[in-house]
Amino acid sequence: MKVLGLNFSNDAAAALVVDGVVRGAVQEERFSRKKHDAGFPARAMQWCLRDAGLRLEEIDAVGFFWNPGIHAEPANGRMASVPRDHLEYLYAVPVQLMRAFDRAGEAYRGVERVEQTFHLEGGHALRTHFLRHHLCHAAGTFFRSNFERAAILTVDGYGERASTHIARGVGRDIETLLEIEFPHSLGSFYAALTQYLGFRANSGEGKVMGLASYGDPIYADALRPLIRLHDRGFELDLSYFSYFLPRRRRYTEKLVRLLGPERAPESAIEKRHEDIAASLQLVTEEALLHLAGVAKRLSGEQNLAMAGGVTLNCVANGRITRETGFQRCYFMPAASDAGTALGAALYVSHCLGDVPRVHQPETDALGPHDDDAAIEKVLQVSGCVYAKQDDIAESAAELLAQGQIVGWYQGRAEYGPRALGNRSILADPRAAEMKDVLNARVKFREYFRPFAPVVVADQAERWFGTTHPTPYMLEAHPVPAETAPQLGAVTHVDGTARVQTIRRQENARYHDVVAAFGRRTGVPVLVNTSFNIRGEPVVNSVAEALRCYFTTDMDALAIGSFLLVKPHVGSAGN
Repeated sequence: MKVLGLNFSNDAAAALVVDGVVRGAVQEERFSRKKHDAGFPARAMQWCLRDAGLRLEEIDAVGFFWNPGIHAEPANGRMASVPRDHLEYLYAVPVQLMRAFDRAGEAYRGVERVEQTFHLEGGHALRTHFLRHHLCHAAGTFFRSNFERAAILTVDGYGERASTHIARGVGRDIETLLEIEFPHSLGSFYAALTQYLGFRANSGEGKVMGLASYGDPIYADALRPLIRLHDRGFELDLSYFSYFLPRRRRYTEKLVRLLGPERAPESAIEKRHEDIAASLQLVTEEALLHLAGVAKRLSGEQNLAMAGGVTLNCVANGRITRETGFQRCYFMPAASDAGTALGAALYVSHCLGDVPRVHQPETDALGPHDDDAAIEKVLQVSGCVYAKQDDIAESAAELLAQGQIVGWYQGRAEYGPRALGNRSILADPRAAEMKDVLNARVKFREYFRPFAPVVVADQAERWFGTTHPTPYMLEAHPVPAETAPQLGAVTHVDGTARVQTIRRQENARYHDVVAAFGRRTGVPVLVNTSFNIRGEPVVNSVAEALRCYFTTDMDALAIGSFLLVKPHVGSAGN
C-alpha cells in the first residue's frame, strides 16, 4: 500500500510510506527557503514521489493532517468558552468539505476522519483521508518508536479543537483516553510568553528555552496560578491571554501588569527577561511532568511516546525520562507539525489500511540526498578547489582536532528541526570560547543559544552520565562535574547538555568522524549544530552548502567524499 502524507500548516511537509516502510519525508521549507513554510508542500511531495520512482497515479491513498469537519463550528454549538472569529472557520475549510459542517458534532464524538475520493486524469481513484491532527502526531511517534505498546502524549498549540491528547497504543491500535481542548493549551501558553519576551511565537520558543538557563525562576510563583493542574490535565486562566481572538499580541494587559513591560523585539535582554524565561520554563516543565503522570495513570503503560511541538522542549524531556517512572521514552524527532505528514501516512497504512507494522530504523535521515557524482558535478561548475579523500571522516577529524570548524554534508537530510549528523556544522567541544566563535562568526545568532554535543554511544555514560541512547538530541541532562571542564563549548550555563549519542550502525561516517576525533584528542565528542545561519532553513543542496560555507567563517567543508579547505587553514591531505 502506497500512502502519501501531507501537512500544510506550520512546517508544511510531505512523507511517503510504502507497505509500512518510510520511503521519504521532507519539509517544504527545505525547497522554498522560507523557514517554517506553511504553504502547500508541492515540492516536498514531488520529491517524495520522484525519489521513490512513483507517479501520483500510483498512490493508493493520501493522509491529510487535519479534519476540517471537527475544526468547523459544529451544528450543536460553539466550543466552550472560545470567542473565536467565525471567518477563521470558513477560511480553514475547503469548499468541497462544507457539507461536513452537518456532521461535525458527530465527528467530534467518535468519527476520526472524513474521507473523499478524487478521480485523477485517466480515472485513477485517489482516496484522501482528513484525519484528526493529534492522531497524526500520535501515530507518528507511536509507530516510529517501535514500542509494541505505550502511553502516548501529544502536546502542541492546537489541532482542530484539541491542544493535548493522551492515548494508549497497542500493536496497530491507538485508543484515545483524554483530550484537552483549546484554548487551554501549553503550546499557546509558551508561545504567548515567547512573544511577550520579544521573540516570534511559534518560532522563537527554542530561544526562550536557551535564555531560561541564564535566569532565576523568581517569577514562577506568579506564573503558576495561570495553569491549574488537576487529575484530568490542566486549565489556563484565560484572562491573561488573547491568542484565540484576532490579535496583535497573544496576551492581555493583565499579563503585563503581572510581569511588567514586555520586551520589544531585538532590544537589549535584561536580567528580568532571563528570570521570566526561567520561570516560564520551570512552570512548563511542571505541567508536562504532570501530564506524563496522567498519561501513565490512565494508560497503565510502562513506555511513553511523545510528539507535538512542545516535545521539542528538551529540558522538559530530560526531566520526564528521569522523574516520571516510565521504563523507556521516545520523543519523535520531527515533533512539530512537520511530523504530522509522516504520522498521517503511518495512520492510514496501519490503522485504516491494515498494513502490518515493520521495524522502523533508528534514524531521522529521510530526506533529499546527493551521491558523489552529483556533488562533484556542482563542485566542478562552481570552480571550487577541492580534493577527494580516501577517508573523509579521518580528514575532517584531523582538521577538527586542530580547532577548525567543519561543515558536514553527508547522506540523506534529516526530517525535522535538528541536525543529526548529515547537515551539520562540527567543531571541537573542549574550549568554552568555541561557543562564542560559532555564534558570532558562523551562525550569527544570540549569545544565549547553546550548542549540543554528539558522543560515541558507548562513551555516553562516562562523558555525560546518560545510560540510555539519545540519538535524536531531544533530552537535556546534567554534565558530570568531572567531565564538564573538558566540554566547555557544549555544557550550557546551567550545567546541562542536549546530548546526541551515535552508533556506527545508525550512521557510519558520522560515527567515524566523532570516533576519529576522540582518538586524536581523548574526547570522543564533537559540537554538532545545524548547517545554516540564523533565520534560514537547513541547507538542502550542494549549492546551498557552498554558499553557507563561503559566506561564513567555517574553515572547511566535508561534502560527500570531497574536502574543501580555506587557504588560511592548509590541507588535511588524502
